[in-house]
Amino acid sequence: MKIRKLHIDKYKVFQNFDITFTNNDGKSQNLVVIAGINGSGKTTLFEDFIYPTFHNKIILKNSFIEIEDREKDDNKIVTLDTEFLQGDILNRNYRDNILFPKFKNIIFYEAGIANKKSAKNTIVQFIDKLIYEYDKKSSEAYLATQEILQSIFQDFEMQIEFNGLDKKREVLFKNERTGKMTIDDLSSGEQELITKAFSLYLDDIKDHIILIDEPESSLHPSWQSRIASIYEKFADKNNNQIILATHSPHIVASVHKEQIRVLVKEDHAIRAIDSFIGSYGWRVDRVLLEIFRLKGLRTPAIESKLEDLRKMVFANQYATEGFKELENELIASIGYDDMDLALIRMEVAKRKVTDEANR
Repeated sequence: MKIRKLHIDKYKVFQNFDITFTNNDGKSQNLVVIAGINGSGKTTLFEDFIYPTFHNKIILKNSFIEIEDREKDDNKIVTLDTEFLQGDILNRNYRDNILFPKFKNIIFYEAGIANKKSAKNTIVQFIDKLIYEYDKKSSEAYLATQEILQSIFQDFEMQIEFNGLDKKREVLFKNERTGKMTIDDLSSGEQELITKAFSLYLDDIKDHIILIDEPESSLHPSWQSRIASIYEKFADKNNNQIILATHSPHIVASVHKEQIRVLVKEDHAIRAIDSFIGSYGWRVDRVLLEIFRLKGLRTPAIESKLEDLRKMVFANQYATEGFKELENELIASIGYDDMDLALIRMEVAKRKVTDEANR
């Protein structure tokens, strides 16, 4: 089961809002990244609309979610709206006995919340399965778990290893600095990876819709650049659809343009943009400017002062005391070798040469 598109008629920041989850060929995508600044409705979309529709079998009035349901060898397109979910329809048997049981196959990971208890249970159950169903020794089960951890995060340079279970069946990890430790002792970034991505792999979740709000929470930028590929591999392997909601330009730059949906505010309404010239492999500054539509890359106070300095140059006021004071103030803040200041000095030098030639 995968989401193809949805429509929200009127709810909070959404007014006549549409978003698709298909590629250019009209096929449902296994990974979609929804990006946008705070207040653009990413979390609202997850926790107030998508998740309740499946979890509670309810939907907002005059709104719908179109899904692709794989039935035997065929993909059936179904529109979930008020009439379908609550009203009388001809194919009620399919709705109640085939489709509705699949609605439990939705997982929502909230931003910044690491469900450590659930992760512990998943790891313990995986160990027990290896020991009691596959007749592995404890040491073999622990080694197999560590190998999976290493294979998933091989490019993350993680400093932890899986160490096994203690007498109280507490899940243990270890590193070179502190020795044995529990999930609670891990860094917040390590907890994010273990409780979400690692747990999904061990639990072998299949045929699910998985919503992950802010997967970049507590992750170093180098990990943010890699996390989307971890989820995409998992989705492709197990026929899942994973939808990420993010602020991270590192995540956006790590996926292909057809997988990105950016929520922007236009004419007092939120709109989803899904057409870009690129994104994959872009520099973070380009993602921020062209996809996130930031007006500048610096803190606003410095950006404003740089703009004032440029205006003074183009007004031929570069020899004034005001210009020198502002330039020195910026040099003290961002350094003489700053690229923007260097470009301003080049422009000043060019104008001085022109002035000399015209005399």
